Amino acid sequence: MTQLQEEFLTVLKSKKKFTAAEYATVYAQHRELSIKNEEKNGAGESQAVTMGEYYAVTVLTKFISNDNIMSRVLALYELNLKKAR
Repeated sequence: MTQLQEEFLTVLKSKKKFTAAEYATVYAQHRELSIKNEEKNGAGESQAVTMGEYYAVTVLTKFISNDNIMSRVLALYELNLKKAR
């Protein structure tokens, strides 16, 4: 597990319970950190996005075992993206 993944997991464990919206916010923050880290390490934009998303989703899915909650979190993340545009 990379240092960023460990940091993400630490944040997820820092609070007893998150709302789906809070999970979506934390996911978005760590996704962006992972993407920037990949770019810093020489990945092209497309590869950085793919790997950044992979790292963030991997940690989140290992932490959230309920598929319904996971679906809600990702749906909220996508909704927030659309609102930001």
